[in-house]
Amino acid sequence: MSEPSLDPFLRARAEHRAVTPPSETRALSRDEAYAVQDRLRAELVRRGERVIGWKAGFTSKATQAMFGADGPVCGFLLGSGVYAGGSEVPVSRFATVVVEAEIALVLGRDLAGPGVAPPQALLAVEGGLPALELVDFRYTGTPGATDLIADGVYANAIVLGSPLSAVRHLDLALEGLVYELNGAVAATNTAAEVMGSPINSLAWIANHLAERGLSLRAGDVVMTGSVSALLRPRPGDTIRATYTRLGSVTARFV
Repeated sequence: MSEPSLDPFLRARAEHRAVTPPSETRALSRDEAYAVQDRLRAELVRRGERVIGWKAGFTSKATQAMFGADGPVCGFLLGSGVYAGGSEVPVSRFATVVVEAEIALVLGRDLAGPGVAPPQALLAVEGGLPALELVDFRYTGTPGATDLIADGVYANAIVLGSPLSAVRHLDLALEGLVYELNGAVAATNTAAEVMGSPINSLAWIANHLAERGLSLRAGDVVMTGSVSALLRPRPGDTIRATYTRLGSVTARFV
């Protein structure tokens, strides 16, 4: 059986417009979808991109049910999509931008599965940051889980706040979030929404990557998963995520 062409995935990223998901032609298995993602990552690197970390998606039962997934999924992050807190982000770089409030973890040492437990994962963390993930809905129609896996789980850009905070003494599950759109509270949550704790998400990513012959490296940024509701900004909107102890991060969309 022939492998799906990378052309639609590359075109969606280059032209910032949605394309038809692979499942409208033939549904991919989970393994096939990750094989496509690996080929896509390699081609983007060949074209000059740099992988700076990894992300978890579908980290709640609600999002798993929404896309017909049986667990979390993983995608890669590119250096060209990193913004500092307070940045203006052009909506023109997206087909459709959607914002997730997340906790980003920066690794201080390598972390390789299999068999990584959350306490071991925590020891590899240099620190945590308040973060926004700016995902890009690059498909038309009703895509399924393996469509998103093949595409790289809608990864496009991230906004990282500062400073980097030590987290080894914190229970990140209890980290509270106030999520604001244009100064009005849009949602409140705790990071327990992310697989019980963002550290559980980090351990899952390490073990998942091992199955693909990959691993986390010192310096990698790991986006651990959405803590709260998804927001769809328009030009002129400002989104802020404020955490109990990690501080806040904002982005303005133009």
